[in-house]
Amino acid sequence: MKDLAKGQRSKARANLPIRGHLLDPAQPDVQATDQRGRAPIADGRHSYTLPGVAQSGKQSESAKQLADAEAAARERFEKAMAELREGAYRFSSRARGQSELIIEELVDPEGDTVASLAEVEGDQGAVALAQSLELITFDTWLFGQIGDKDQLDLKQEEHWEVWFSFGAWIGETMRRRHGGHWLLMGEDPHTWRVGFSKLFLEIAPFVFAEQLLRMGSGATRKMVTEIERVRLQHEEQREKDNDRSLDRFVAQHYIRLHTVPLGQWMAMDFPLLAKVWNEQPVAKLIEAVKEHGPRLGPNNDQVIAQIVQALSGAKQDVPVMQQTQDRGLFEAIAQLVSLRRATAPLAIDILERLVMPSLHVGLPQTFPPLDEDDLANLHKGIELFAFFVEVNPHKFQADDEGFLATIPHDQLSTPYADRNTLEIGKGDWVVVNPAHFAPMFADFDAQKLLDKYDDFVKYVASVPDAPRRRDDGRMLADTAIRALADLKECVEAAVEMKGALVFRLLPPPG
Repeated sequence: MKDLAKGQRSKARANLPIRGHLLDPAQPDVQATDQRGRAPIADGRHSYTLPGVAQSGKQSESAKQLADAEAAARERFEKAMAELREGAYRFSSRARGQSELIIEELVDPEGDTVASLAEVEGDQGAVALAQSLELITFDTWLFGQIGDKDQLDLKQEEHWEVWFSFGAWIGETMRRRHGGHWLLMGEDPHTWRVGFSKLFLEIAPFVFAEQLLRMGSGATRKMVTEIERVRLQHEEQREKDNDRSLDRFVAQHYIRLHTVPLGQWMAMDFPLLAKVWNEQPVAKLIEAVKEHGPRLGPNNDQVIAQIVQALSGAKQDVPVMQQTQDRGLFEAIAQLVSLRRATAPLAIDILERLVMPSLHVGLPQTFPPLDEDDLANLHKGIELFAFFVEVNPHKFQADDEGFLATIPHDQLSTPYADRNTLEIGKGDWVVVNPAHFAPMFADFDAQKLLDKYDDFVKYVASVPDAPRRRDDGRMLADTAIRALADLKECVEAAVEMKGALVFRLLPPPG
């Protein structure tokens, strides 16, 4: 980050306590800090960062272990890629040799099969009649590979080989056609993905292959249709790029989807929650759960039923707070009873590194001159929206040592009655004073901030010593600014109902 003169960031290392939980106003302030004098909340924040490796003249043991692990991972990846290529080749060769089909022609957009399916798209009766001889032949051959078994059994070596080679062929065919990366997240091929380079889309070839092998008649038509759908999405992107397709996404973009925790903001009616959790008998709490729970949609019906069942075993004339401090139950009831608005989950490092700092930047009236460090970062390929956040002075002071690298610890509270130290990395909620954001959002306008970013890109292009760069940060800018707009709505909702603004960390999806 820039120094104080350029970034207007606070360098204070304050030892600030977490205030008492909001559901019990009599709870005393928490004064515990760790050995370095930081509030306990700070430990949670660092749970999703990676430790650095100390540099020394002699390679450390940990550095050797890291190098060995990287070499082993590279060897596993190369071995898996060889198996994928060989599996795809075996599948195609076996189909050609046994059925006289060149299966690549089935998915050729210029071929008869794709054309015939496109002609009858949307008409289910016509689709049923559009079974070309090639489709029927491939269906017959594909399911003949399962032999006399009624269905696919991946515990059988022959079935596993058919499934693996089929999935490898699907994945390799689409990767070679459009450009992309295999993402091998574990030992089980079900978890393997292909992430495309020109649009942000990933597929699970082995999951798809299993679905096709289990569906029976019509599997080939389904395969051709889905492969063609992905091709059309790439065609739409090519048109948007004016026939100059760009490789925007690398494997790291997709790995983040499965490895980086997500952060989410929630506006919650804590006064109501405190009333039904702390004061009213359990019978009233059950009524509140039944009344407010359905607002979250039918997908939560089973959860509501389980909570009601759990509460039914408690003393009905006594508040639940006096009977349990189960935090899982507390969080579930809080969401059913008091949740009023929530932001879309977003990668935590994007929130901390870009979203929150961009809020503190505000709307720059002018852009600062670029020094040697700035120009060096541009030459190294820093994304332009990250550069925008980096070089522009902050209108609102941020606390570098605070929560999400911006929020002072004295603006935080714990929602739990049973503990004062929060473990954010393990899913603990943290309450943030919504008034802290009021001045920052007073003049916030998402479109104006996006326009300022566009002006900044033009400004960078006008600097003689700056490298000529295409705008690779627009999608990131859209994402970050949309997240700020969502947060603004949550803040306003929390302030309006005199409730709470709650942050939680979610595990990465998939």
